[in-house]
Amino acid sequence: MADENTVETGEKKSGFDLKIIILGMVIFIVLVGGSFYLMKSIMAPLMPAEEVSESEGSEADIGVLVPIGEFMTNINDVAGTRYLKVEVTVESSDEDAQEKIEAYMPVIRDSIQGILSAKMVDDLDIRNRDNLKLEIKDEINRKIGLDTIKNVYFTSFIMQ
Repeated sequence: MADENTVETGEKKSGFDLKIIILGMVIFIVLVGGSFYLMKSIMAPLMPAEEVSESEGSEADIGVLVPIGEFMTNINDVAGTRYLKVEVTVESSDEDAQEKIEAYMPVIRDSIQGILSAKMVDDLDIRNRDNLKLEIKDEINRKIGLDTIKNVYFTSFIMQ
């Protein structure tokens, strides 16, 4: 009789453990699915919108690119031993602007050379590069008139 009781209780324990495991898995799956749904519905408005793929929007966004040339200048440094070598390309809004840029090329090159040679090492740091581009763009637009230049690109930037 003692053997029968142990056998019966052993069977009940294994069945009971299996039920707990199955119930735990079901609860786990429901919780994971529910949290996924909540995160997707709550976080969706906070996430940035999907950007247009490069193949669709790249040609429409970029205007006419006009290479200005390469500039090599000393950096405004105490010792005067550092120099900067930069290749600049500007983006214009239309093709008529390209002819205007080429006509004003000496003025544009002089403006860029003056801006670059007046900069300190900290001003040429990667964190300030956007400020430098904006300053060059504003100066060129001021010299040649209108808002001809949309953006300035550095195709090479070497500081030593």
